[in-house]
Amino acid sequence: MHSFELRPNSSLTPRAAAWFYGSLVAVLLCVAIGCTALGFWPVLPFAGLEAAVLLGAVRWVQRRATAREYIRVDDASVVIEKCRPGRRGDDGRMAYAFQRPWTRIELRRGRPAHWPSRLLLSSRGRSVEIGAFLTDGERQGLKDRLAELLANDDLSTGRN
Repeated sequence: MHSFELRPNSSLTPRAAAWFYGSLVAVLLCVAIGCTALGFWPVLPFAGLEAAVLLGAVRWVQRRATAREYIRVDDASVVIEKCRPGRRGDDGRMAYAFQRPWTRIELRRGRPAHWPSRLLLSSRGRSVEIGAFLTDGERQGLKDRLAELLANDDLSTGRN
């Protein structure tokens, strides 16, 4: 059996995100309080609105960074599990299972050409996109590796 774990590149740790947000809000509040002291009081509510929108954006980025996709390929099946924590009402997990002999992999070029490609696993009329957060080069490498595994008739020996 072969397993892959896919996750988005996230260079902003939660601690760094807190420092980023805190430093921007500190500068924002200093400017807003200075403007208020000069008599330009309408600046203050807009500064608060700006801080709230920035907080929402930072939380959204942090939540997207926790996404994971797991792909398992064995002799009989290909299982894809997508984990998108942070969605309300469910645990954010979705699982797809395909029978390995009928599973096909396809890398579709973006339309128009400058859009990212899409990597699809399909079988018997169903398909699922994997690695949407990967770069085009990473998607191509994953496609090549999965195509090699799907073409290999004997996965149980560990030889590829």
